[in-house]
Amino acid sequence: MKKDIDITQWILTLPAEAQDDVAGLPLLQSLKSCANPVKFSIVFLLLASCSFTPMLKKSDDTAVETGSKLVVESANKDGSSYAVQMMRQRLRGVLSGLNLTARYKVYVRLNEESGNLAYATDATSTRSMMRLSAQILVNCEGQTVYETRLANVTSYSQNTNDEFVNQSAVQGAQERLIESLTIDISRELQRFTKDQSKN
Repeated sequence: MKKDIDITQWILTLPAEAQDDVAGLPLLQSLKSCANPVKFSIVFLLLASCSFTPMLKKSDDTAVETGSKLVVESANKDGSSYAVQMMRQRLRGVLSGLNLTARYKVYVRLNEESGNLAYATDATSTRSMMRLSAQILVNCEGQTVYETRLANVTSYSQNTNDEFVNQSAVQGAQERLIESLTIDISRELQRFTKDQSKN
């Protein structure tokens, strides 16, 4: 005679840090009716092998992760923007090489601006500019101990007859700005860290 799986008992067999994550998953609750323990295990393992990520709770897109020393956000609160994601990824590596204790937290707020620089005789834009600026704050136990602003500007050509070329030019401009701004931010943070070590 088949019997239902006791989800509660199964959850208790998991590591402590995983128990809270899976306890309220609708998926697990719906699988509770699965009569065969083998089927249940196979379904769950298949989902895990396919990079299934359960929706546990809505997280703040602007933060990297809880307890992180780095928070990268957009001035317009678009945490999923290309610039925010790329800057976050690059600065993680920068911070890992700095001698900052857990007391310090680095906040980087990005702001993107763009505009036209040159026009053709029919008033269509032939060249555009892009500016990426960053406000950098270093907090120590809730107090701001360092603040600065940095900005970089680049330009790119536009082709009125080829949208793909235009999109490639925009992405290339973004990548150049992100790369140069990452270097500038890295220098500022290294200078800050060096000054702190003297105190």
